[in-house]
Amino acid sequence: MITLKDAKKTSDAIVKTLNPVSVIMFGSVAKEGTGNDLDLLVITEDETGDLKDNNILLHKCLKRFYRKFSIDPFLVSLPALREYYSKGSPFLKLIFKEGRALYMRDAVYEWARQSEEELNMAAYLSQGGYFKGACFHAQQSIEKSIKALLLHKGWELEKIHSIGRLMAIGKDYKIRITLCDEELLFIDGIYRGRYPAEAGLLPLGEPSKADAEKAVDIAKRVYRNTETALKLVKRK
Repeated sequence: MITLKDAKKTSDAIVKTLNPVSVIMFGSVAKEGTGNDLDLLVITEDETGDLKDNNILLHKCLKRFYRKFSIDPFLVSLPALREYYSKGSPFLKLIFKEGRALYMRDAVYEWARQSEEELNMAAYLSQGGYFKGACFHAQQSIEKSIKALLLHKGWELEKIHSIGRLMAIGKDYKIRITLCDEELLFIDGIYRGRYPAEAGLLPLGEPSKADAEKAVDIAKRVYRNTETALKLVKRK
């Protein structure tokens, strides 16, 4: 049986050979942790659309792993990926829904960049009176800030959306972000209440202007902590 450890070793070899943008695992190993074959999506930066050379390199790289287990690699350039996804490719949507990232180039700073983008959207929507959207993007900013810090500490990316859960993991990595229990419940309540069918069922109900401002303020605080921590690391 193939394990997550096998998948990581395979990904590491691909990264050394191709320097891809990302390596994403999907299929049984991604979902169950073990499986009979390893399904991988390898995303390169090649903009020429001609992946023949990279496919040959990938095949040579995987030869030693083929002796141990079955691998189904799919190679795609970043421009082609964006085009297929924009056209609604069911295959890609399934991968992004169920897949697990084994590697992402510059992952720490990419998550931090996305956190800043989410924060800016949250502030913009709050000012425009779109309070539910502002709260949601504030939660996304907080989530991505904490994930940036965790990834920097060596954490392997997981699909976790609960801020409370991420904060608990952060303690194991000695990450210090000051959020009180009331703020954690507030932010996690925003995420759980993001669907229309849930509106009114949670204590928060529809977010108010005060809720949106509070969420944005919390997100700003967390982002500033993250930005400061990563800048200090970069200076060393």
